Amino acid sequence: NEVHKLIRMGYIHDETIKKEKYQYIDELVTTINEYNDILALWIKMKQGTLSLSIEVFELNELFELLRKGSRAFEMKQLDLEVEPTDACVKADRALTLFMINTLAENARKYTPKGGKVRIYARQENDFVEISVEDNGCGLSPEALRKNKGNGFGLMNCKGIIEKYKKTNPVFNVCLFNVKSTLGQGSRFYFRLPAGVRKVLTVILLVFSLGM
Repeated sequence: NEVHKLIRMGYIHDETIKKEKYQYIDELVTTINEYNDILALWIKMKQGTLSLSIEVFELNELFELLRKGSRAFEMKQLDLEVEPTDACVKADRALTLFMINTLAENARKYTPKGGKVRIYARQENDFVEISVEDNGCGLSPEALRKNKGNGFGLMNCKGIIEKYKKTNPVFNVCLFNVKSTLGQGSRFYFRLPAGVRKVLTVILLVFSLGM
């Protein structure tokens, strides 16, 4: 075929073809594993067996993991920007990572080559808002209404937030939402309760004992 002719003529190096194949296989396996995890989580939520492991942790720990997983974005020639944050949240660490990663993967799929995906967090008094923003194709108001909760990944994110809100009044601040403009991109975001740093708790304990 034409590819083999180009290889023989020296236009395409055999090693380059092999490298691209390995990259494709690696990405395919990763995608399959992700969909398996998403489906398993969805089944747990439908069965009511999903459990939450609540703790206070620094959000930047998860952001660091996301920075290390930028290869899939680079392969699509996308710019992934993960802004550092000093915010702490009170939530399930694994599920929080799952939600951010799901939204990031969604943005990667619908952002064309040369685009940008930005992950950042903003803290208010009692909650932290985590956003995944892209400059991709965006959604029309009608499509936004229809697709807001479609897809296992987005359904799971919405289900996790609903699970939080049923657990304790402190999670009443939780929400999952999206803002999008056709042709300009989208911002998917969710809110979690703000956490108090452990070091502050220790200082207050020592101070009270001293008093």
